[in-house]
Amino acid sequence: MKLQLDAEVLADFVSALLGPDSEVAVHDLSDPSASLKIIRNGYVSGRSVGAPATDLALSMARECSGKGGEDYRLNYRSKTRGGVSLRSSTLVIKDEAGRAQAMFCVNSDDSRYKRALEAVQALLPAELSHDPHQETLSLGIDDVGVGIMQGVLEQYAIDPARLSGDEKLEVIRELNQRGLFSIRGFVGKASQALEISEPTLYRYLKLCRD
Repeated sequence: MKLQLDAEVLADFVSALLGPDSEVAVHDLSDPSASLKIIRNGYVSGRSVGAPATDLALSMARECSGKGGEDYRLNYRSKTRGGVSLRSSTLVIKDEAGRAQAMFCVNSDDSRYKRALEAVQALLPAELSHDPHQETLSLGIDDVGVGIMQGVLEQYAIDPARLSGDEKLEVIRELNQRGLFSIRGFVGKASQALEISEPTLYRYLKLCRD
């Protein structure tokens, strides 16, 4: 689907959408020495209507021409004459033969967002553990117990009832280390999961503690 759009209206729309930190510029490539015909928020780069095409615009006009050439380029780095770093994207507008006729460009100054990000990062700990989560914030004590059991048993690829005696001993040792048996009722639940009697589980516990 092809549309005919008023470049002034499109520039107004994109500028209003992106806000004051983004410059919108429309270039007519038929006159590279004064290609900039429409600009919104020109204070971002300091340019105004009548500014020339950039070095990149000239090279993109050649590279993108032809029906196989790229139609746009996103999020590349650019800078103003004053040295301010910008994030830029360019849409190449072509004629029916595929020749680059115009460019619709957006140049964004992300410095405010970078400062905000740095302020947030300053609130975070300098080092955060990359280990798997170490705590689950549960709503009830039964949820805590179920979480402990799941965390231990999911380390084994087979059904808990099919574990060997040594494996069951290790399971019970870890469940005990994690405090499961301090929760009322979980001796019975662990016994059921492992398909052993409660007296057998207590014998395993005794072995763990000896």
